[in-house]
Amino acid sequence: MADTSLSSAQENPGLEDPELENHKQTEAAYRTALDSAVRYLARREHSRAELAQKLRRKGIDRTLIDRVLAYVGEHDLQSDSRFIETYVRSRRERGYGPVRIRQELGSRGIAESDLEDTLTESAEFWMDIARRVLARKFHVPPETREAWNTQARFLAQRGFPSDLIYRVLD
Repeated sequence: MADTSLSSAQENPGLEDPELENHKQTEAAYRTALDSAVRYLARREHSRAELAQKLRRKGIDRTLIDRVLAYVGEHDLQSDSRFIETYVRSRRERGYGPVRIRQELGSRGIAESDLEDTLTESAEFWMDIARRVLARKFHVPPETREAWNTQARFLAQRGFPSDLIYRVLD
């Protein structure tokens, strides 16, 4: 006697196995997440933590984010060391000091240990940057205590340490 019970896939050839359909949806979501990550990285360098945060904001599942981060890391599309180098260079050129740069990188998910080599320029290097920033902003050295305090606060807000500020202004 022939088996008269057919599976739903055999009865309705248009229906697929639910497990296969779930896999297809997961892969489509992964491709969408990967596409988003690549678009973010095409605009500018991102830290791994920044990229993960942006993908989370888009509502992407944590396991998919981990897969995307692994892929972009393996294929050298994202690199924290490259991000640090680019970010530090950009901030130095805009006249920011090591304290502020270190704090900003920390807020972008970069560990303090990853900054060892990047912000270790000499005090003379940072003094030169501070002098240039002061000259651009104030044009003249401070002549009164009030002017000195104003310029010192300005340098402190830009992220220069106090010992360097005293050396630059005195």
